[in-house]
Amino acid sequence: MGTPSSVRIGVLGAARIAPMALIRPAHAVESIEVRAVAARDPKRAEAFRRKHKLERAHESYEALINDRNIEAIYNPLPNGLHAEWTIRALEAGKHVLCEKPFANNRTEAEQMAEVQKRTGRMLMEAFHYRYHPLIERSLQILREGEIGDVQEIHTAMCVPLPEPGNIRYSYGLGGGATMDTGCYAIHKLRTLADAEPEIVSAKAKLSSDKVDRSMRAEVRFADGRTGSLICSLWGWPLIKIGFVVKGSAGQLRVFNST
Repeated sequence: MGTPSSVRIGVLGAARIAPMALIRPAHAVESIEVRAVAARDPKRAEAFRRKHKLERAHESYEALINDRNIEAIYNPLPNGLHAEWTIRALEAGKHVLCEKPFANNRTEAEQMAEVQKRTGRMLMEAFHYRYHPLIERSLQILREGEIGDVQEIHTAMCVPLPEPGNIRYSYGLGGGATMDTGCYAIHKLRTLADAEPEIVSAKAKLSSDKVDRSMRAEVRFADGRTGSLICSLWGWPLIKIGFVVKGSAGQLRVFNST
């Protein structure tokens, strides 16, 4: 049953990302126990429970977040449901690890932050790349001036997903390239610059009304640095993941930075 000090986690939704992002890594950490799952389809939740050897499958999201044996919730639901169920979990007294992107828009993000502050629970967005040694070394290179003064920052997150029926193409569920892969490119740009960018120009290619399949944007920073980001679910290049930072004395190039 784990150690008395272990954190007991429940998973909202039998999402395909959950085993890779949480369940398998948790096996290597003694202080983490993934105990329960809930899904809209109770049969799917039970199948997920058996496959991953969890203790319990709940018949609803509400039942999971109200489970007194669960201390924290992992929320890998579709983007459009992140805010609603994160807020409900916080108000139920649970800590929350919410998959990226944190919310659909600024209003939702501010509501989530307000509830976190009021409840005193931990709330974190699941940008796991930020804690990789690769990124720590990259930031060290920039901090210590190994490539001189930074002049340009370019980030990319492009993967092929030509599946129009996939939820990532649903506007109502917070779909689109910018929301899905683009949040990585945007987050990396802000992290590497340690500043907020101003959008100079942006151009999207749409898969349907209001849903982009790719996005390119040019940015600048208050101190004169410039940059760009590119993201796509179906565009050109088909696959491009990483970033380039150009400095006065050299360049930093990183591939597969997720």
